[in-house]
Amino acid sequence: MIRLGMIGLGKWGQVLARSAQQSSRFRISHGYSRSASTRAAFSSTFNIVCPDDVQVMLQDPGIEGIILSLPNELHLPYALMCAKAGKHIYIEKPITNELADARIIKEVSEQRGIGVFVGHCAKLLSGVQLIKQAIDAGNLGDICMIEGRFSNERALNLTPADWRWYQDKAPGGPLSQIAIHQFDVLRYLGGRVKSVNAISARKSPACPEVEDQWVIGLHFESGALGSVNSSWTAPGVFEVRVMGTKGLMHYAIDQTLWGSAHRLHEGATLYWQKTGQSSKQAISLALNETDMFAMELDLFVDMIQGNPQPNFDAQYGMEILGMVESARMSNKQGGLSVNLIDLMAAVTKT
Repeated sequence: MIRLGMIGLGKWGQVLARSAQQSSRFRISHGYSRSASTRAAFSSTFNIVCPDDVQVMLQDPGIEGIILSLPNELHLPYALMCAKAGKHIYIEKPITNELADARIIKEVSEQRGIGVFVGHCAKLLSGVQLIKQAIDAGNLGDICMIEGRFSNERALNLTPADWRWYQDKAPGGPLSQIAIHQFDVLRYLGGRVKSVNAISARKSPACPEVEDQWVIGLHFESGALGSVNSSWTAPGVFEVRVMGTKGLMHYAIDQTLWGSAHRLHEGATLYWQKTGQSSKQAISLALNETDMFAMELDLFVDMIQGNPQPNFDAQYGMEILGMVESARMSNKQGGLSVNLIDLMAAVTKT
């Protein structure tokens, strides 16, 4: 059985730890937080050893990988710490806040023969997987447009005590926190993105540093178009719509269940409307119970065992982060299109 450690034992670390309990292939044996009370509570809840020094975990030869569930600005220093200790790394999305930092993680991990797995889990949702199967089978014809929406109410209650308040810690607010999930999904379904344009607004009465509304346009290399809308001041929504010459598919979930992935099939809908049919004739497809968090951790273990995961590796994480940076650049330029391919090439050469 593969042994893993975890750094960052807050809300999301607990979500991942619960999902990990389902596996017979691996277990999280150690956890670390800078907070003594957090370590004690986590150890009691999950029966996991939580030393007061992170090096105890990093120097344990029996631990093969480390899960990083930390605020974004801590991804780089802890990823480098893990790589230097010879541990494979799972990084909760985004890989880092800036492409330059992501490139450092990629280079150091490659030099040390360490695998990096970025937690872009949304493409593992059952409805997204069924849409991908339909696209690959040609059931939707030539894909013309893909739309993604992801909103929640976080900015209504933000305070300066929350790291997400600050632009340098959560760039673009929902852009780097939830819209990024849709970048992952649209990239998975539509292929490589050529260019990005975006506009933002601030509507939150809390007035955080970050923007809280985004509308992003994508131009795929295939010629298809995409859009991502994301708000931090609206009820929870997660939807994907794919339109092709032979039909469309529309997937929606109860976003309030996001942290309980095994329940996301409850109330979720997936409709398939063929060209020439009305919306009333659309077929409702069944959605099975799955857990995207358990699935991604299982894929992380596959990577540790020598099976590459190109849809989750450092290069992929950089590409998705590139969409975030391109959107921010476009927004600063009044919505002008930014060539993502050129941006990524420039980062690689720097």
